[in-house]
Amino acid sequence: MICFVYRSPYQGLLGKHVRRLPDASVLDWFRHAWDESGPDPAAWLRAELGVDVYGLHTIFDKPLPKPESMRELRKLLKKHLYVEGEVIVDDHSVRALTDDDEVPLAYFFFDAAMIDERPGRLTYAVHEQWPLPAETILTSDDAPVTTVVTSQIGDADWDTQGVSVRLHGVRVPEVAAWLRRSGVHGDWPYEVVLLRAAVGPDDDLAAALERVNRWSAWHDQVLDVDGLAGDQAKAHQVVLSVLARTEGRKEIPGPLGVRVPAKSRIEVNAHLAQASLHLDDTFGHQQLFLFDDVWTATHPTMAKSMRRWFVKSWDLLK
Repeated sequence: MICFVYRSPYQGLLGKHVRRLPDASVLDWFRHAWDESGPDPAAWLRAELGVDVYGLHTIFDKPLPKPESMRELRKLLKKHLYVEGEVIVDDHSVRALTDDDEVPLAYFFFDAAMIDERPGRLTYAVHEQWPLPAETILTSDDAPVTTVVTSQIGDADWDTQGVSVRLHGVRVPEVAAWLRRSGVHGDWPYEVVLLRAAVGPDDDLAAALERVNRWSAWHDQVLDVDGLAGDQAKAHQVVLSVLARTEGRKEIPGPLGVRVPAKSRIEVNAHLAQASLHLDDTFGHQQLFLFDDVWTATHPTMAKSMRRWFVKSWDLLK
């Protein structure tokens, strides 16, 4: 069995589409696609993979010889596959970077051996469902720390399109109170600055995330956090004043058009908080996760691979 992953903001709550395929190897999948894609490769690929993959059909549009090895497949893809970025092929995977002139896109074919060998890189990539598993069956002997990872919008490549910060000395159950007491740190992204300001006197993290979900102030495609970096109580009043402008509205202004907060998903558990915030019907959702060392003890490869997905190169195996 192999796994196909399409990283695209157009695709669902996690900004990706995952499809498991019964082929024994990546090469076998491409060889049977050569045989079966027929006169309309784009339609065949849509049915096979469950999604329109930008540019993938171009390798099957021409009458090319069917590859007999990964080396031959590499040569064919590099010469004939339409991508805006690059194509990387090894014995166990195909990885491609492109864009549709609106957003960066990437797609991956991994075989089972690669997934088993590199769980710290690929566990999150091949995970299909929202929400992530929240159970914790192990304790942690490490110093308390909460990691925040979030995707980011805007015109950026995937070396910079996500961000991660660590909040030392605190776990998820206390993170709202910790944020309310804390000053803004210089390495915090705007998303964490806003979350801090959204925390009310009740120290309710779920309620703070709901306020973030209804945020309607933007500088073009960037969060407007003017007035949120100072005293937390005053910053919270700024948040409440912004929310008051759209109170009761089902649709609110967003960075890319119209946001519908009801289409977002938020779930807060003991050691994992997760949100998928609706940005636009076309450009999908922004993902935001907070997880601590206790959750990481139970889900170490998921935690490591999330930092890889949101912060590192588009090429998960780089």
